[in-house]
Amino acid sequence: MANKMSNPADNHFRVPSLIWFLLLDGGMALLTIITFRPELIPYSSLGKVLGPFLVYVSGLHTLTLGIFYFAVVAHVGEALWALMLCRELNMTGLVTAMWTLQVFIVGFPALNLLRLHRSHSTLMGKKLQ
Repeated sequence: MANKMSNPADNHFRVPSLIWFLLLDGGMALLTIITFRPELIPYSSLGKVLGPFLVYVSGLHTLTLGIFYFAVVAHVGEALWALMLCRELNMTGLVTAMWTLQVFIVGFPALNLLRLHRSHSTLMGKKLQ
């Protein structure tokens, strides 16, 4: 199989807004702590609403465990989709790895940027495999 030369435009990489990383990864970190190490959370320091709410949620271990595993599976699935899109767009290995890792970490905001790039590439007449 012959190696294809990659067009620099094919190696497009964008990062979603920092707020997405803070919200989604912060939420995932909190979910991980609530699920596996709830004793690490200083509930009394979190106020009259958030503290009691997190105490209640941490008591629902089966639910939080299910949400945790669903989120991990969703991020793995999104990362695999990103890998497939990058290959379809003939991106280099480095750019493909960057997109795949970013989508695994932040999820749908990054995947949407990649899908938007794919749509734009298709509209611009680039033939996709």
